[in-house]
Amino acid sequence: MRTPLQLALVAAVGYLVAGSLLGVALLASHGSTVVAGDAAAAPMASTPAPTGPPSGFQQVSGPSGLTTVIPDGWQVSTIRNGFQADDPHNGGANGRFVRYQGVAGEADLFTWLTAYEKQSWSTQPGYQRVQMNQQKFQNSPAVLWEFTYSLNGEPRHVKILYWNANGTQYDVYASAPATGWAQTSPIFDAMVGGSAVH
Repeated sequence: MRTPLQLALVAAVGYLVAGSLLGVALLASHGSTVVAGDAAAAPMASTPAPTGPPSGFQQVSGPSGLTTVIPDGWQVSTIRNGFQADDPHNGGANGRFVRYQGVAGEADLFTWLTAYEKQSWSTQPGYQRVQMNQQKFQNSPAVLWEFTYSLNGEPRHVKILYWNANGTQYDVYASAPATGWAQTSPIFDAMVGGSAVH
């Protein structure tokens, strides 16, 4: 024989089960196909693929199938291994500019870059390495190189991502007066994010 407390608990559980079933039935009758607790029926959230360059940028084509993005309105010119885009308000060697390039690839980027740094940059006035890190970029061997130096007595900041793909060494490069690096660094990040080899 059950006690009154046990009977009350059985009744309460019965009401909860009945209420849950009624709730599920009401949800189903109003067009919902997801039942509480059924994770397999819930749609997966996804991030849409980028449909174009970020706001304020344009996509450009570089050598050997490289595409990247540069700020709208920047003036593009051909350089030896690719292209340079200059800030229309303060471009050129003393201003802000970016480069996107491609040449025959070196097998070991890090070894090549450390030798290049020693030969060509270590004697530049005020040269200081910020970082030179081996990494992967789109599953290809890559090196991120960042440094500062002085040009005509003015401190500058440079950041370059080099990577090898399909026998070609690519790079995206940003350079600016040190005082303008905070505004230039996001441009470099957008270039890296918008770079692909086709």
